Amino acid sequence: MLRKMSKKAVASILAASAVALPVTAQEVVETKDAGISERTASSLRDGTFSAEISAGVEYDSNVSVIEIDTQIAEDDFAAVIDLGLEYETDLSENTTFEIGYDFGQDIQFDFTDFNTQIHRGSVELSHDFGAVDGGVSYQFVYSRLGGDGFLRLHRLSPYAATYLGDRQAYVRASYIYTDKEFIGRTDRDSSVHAGSAEIYYFVNGLDTYLIGGYRYESEDAVSPEFDFESHNVKARLVQRIEMGDRKAKLRAGWRYENRDYSAVTPSIGVVRDDDRHKFDVSLEVPLNDIMYAEVEYNYDAFNSNLPSADFNQSVATFRIGGRL
Repeated sequence: MLRKMSKKAVASILAASAVALPVTAQEVVETKDAGISERTASSLRDGTFSAEISAGVEYDSNVSVIEIDTQIAEDDFAAVIDLGLEYETDLSENTTFEIGYDFGQDIQFDFTDFNTQIHRGSVELSHDFGAVDGGVSYQFVYSRLGGDGFLRLHRLSPYAATYLGDRQAYVRASYIYTDKEFIGRTDRDSSVHAGSAEIYYFVNGLDTYLIGGYRYESEDAVSPEFDFESHNVKARLVQRIEMGDRKAKLRAGWRYENRDYSAVTPSIGVVRDDDRHKFDVSLEVPLNDIMYAEVEYNYDAFNSNLPSADFNQSVATFRIGGRL
């Protein structure tokens, strides 16, 4: 039977942070915006603190840095560790404040110049206006590559969300402004304006739900060759599976991005054209009330007339984690 979600419960799961950090700093902030957790409004109280830590090993078939179009066509293993801390409090009956910090580190076995470290701080203020939920979030990301400073990223995003129809579907629309500063690569510094819309369709409450989304993005970089507009679509399924008195979580998703660059790329003498498909699937199995094991597989198929941005990549990860 369908379990309809209360509006405050849905708002809380949409605002919650996913701790496992993606590969790129851009995906880190996107994960925050679209994060889903198992918490519901009933778990919220004045001064709720949560923490999560995980560690594991990762195999990458093609070590790369997507943000600067670099790939070495070699595979490697890496140790990975992720940490997330979050504090949430109700400022009033309808207003919630949240602050969080996430840390991610991967250490390559062979290609240590590609070691990645990511720090992210975030704050969010949300309010239930009745028919509509609204809020604003700010995130700061600092990442290091090979031990050196790589990227500083600021992101500000106001949003609004509401139910459709009989409360089985929930829609969220947002505007996103991002400022990117590439350390030592000032030609890639940019400002990004984007608009996005997502729909969450609850087939069976939090046990089964679907996510669909669209985002338009316009990036204006210091060097015109990096200016582009993009259209992004995504689809995701989340399914919880009974395992005794606990539930495993299966997630599967697909994302497509088409980038339309506006100026000639000097290295190829023509305007660059990119199409990117990203697929992912993961299974999280509870070991007890705190600990879990997770296996994840990602496949990227990037098609571009710029050779360094034209490649396929498979990433498989196994991690053990715990939540408080």
